[in-house]
Amino acid sequence: MIRAGILGASGYTGSKLAYYLSRHRDVDIAYITSRREKGKPIAELYGFLGGLCTIAFSDPDEVYDIPVDVLFTCAPDQVSMKVVPGFYDRGVKIVDLAGDYRMDTAESYERWYGMPHASPDYIRKAVYGLTEINREQIRVTQFVSNPGCYPTTVILALAPLLRRGLIDCRDIYVNAASGISGSGREMKPYKLFYETDSNVFPYALGHVHKHIGEMEQELSKCAGEACTVVFSPHVVPMKTGIVSTILVKVNRDIVKKDLDAVYEEAYRDEFFIRYHPAGLPESKFVADTNFCDIGCVRVEGTDKAIIVSTICNLGKGASGQAVQNMNVMFGFDEKEGLL
Repeated sequence: MIRAGILGASGYTGSKLAYYLSRHRDVDIAYITSRREKGKPIAELYGFLGGLCTIAFSDPDEVYDIPVDVLFTCAPDQVSMKVVPGFYDRGVKIVDLAGDYRMDTAESYERWYGMPHASPDYIRKAVYGLTEINREQIRVTQFVSNPGCYPTTVILALAPLLRRGLIDCRDIYVNAASGISGSGREMKPYKLFYETDSNVFPYALGHVHKHIGEMEQELSKCAGEACTVVFSPHVVPMKTGIVSTILVKVNRDIVKKDLDAVYEEAYRDEFFIRYHPAGLPESKFVADTNFCDIGCVRVEGTDKAIIVSTICNLGKGASGQAVQNMNVMFGFDEKEGLL
């Protein structure tokens, strides 16, 4: 049995993580933190945890000396980079769910997040935690940086094609739709029911969203050359879920069955990735799960293919993948706590 701590557990990601860990046979939750909710049992805030998780929130300043084997950081960007070094230096394994350590350099972090990094010496200590791509590195590391939700859909969708050189890595267009929970629990006017109901709104179009840097960085590793992504995210009136529809340029000789064969070979042994050769996935297929579902269409008479990739943004896009990474780090069954 290992002991786990969750820093910043009052948001949607933290509550989902508490849910998964409460059902894990090899994990005991040592503490969860929230300054605003200090002293309140988490089940009072999130009723679905009733009977599963009875622990109350602690102040984050009061848990540093409580021994844990693994720390999950679910705090906003710029918080993890200030607390991770202290836990890392004590030998605690870390899974960071913020964006603080996803970029490979402090310069690229500042480029995409618009501010300097507070602990640049620790960036290279983190392994990018897309489990199906970096499993062997995750197995031996102390520190995992959990991927962003949008990048998870895009990288899993394109990695098999890029590794075989089947698509033009400079001609990638991603149109993505996300549920409202993707922007967190903090109240903002655009999240009001009156604003979101029956409404779809685009934002950060083109080459400005902070997740583009993460996508291009990891896709370029798969391709062996620089990739360019044009990204069009939208918020849609559903609680959770992400659907990314990706337009790519392929060799005209490639037909649908060739694409199917590439995906089926690449993900044959990956339990949490399901390829749909005869249809296209929908967000409801993966709701409240750790699955990523992928399908594709070859646009006949053109040099284009369309790949659809969908996840639950709180599952494979955040807390589910964090637990999957923890399972790999500790040698547990990868599915433990996630089914």
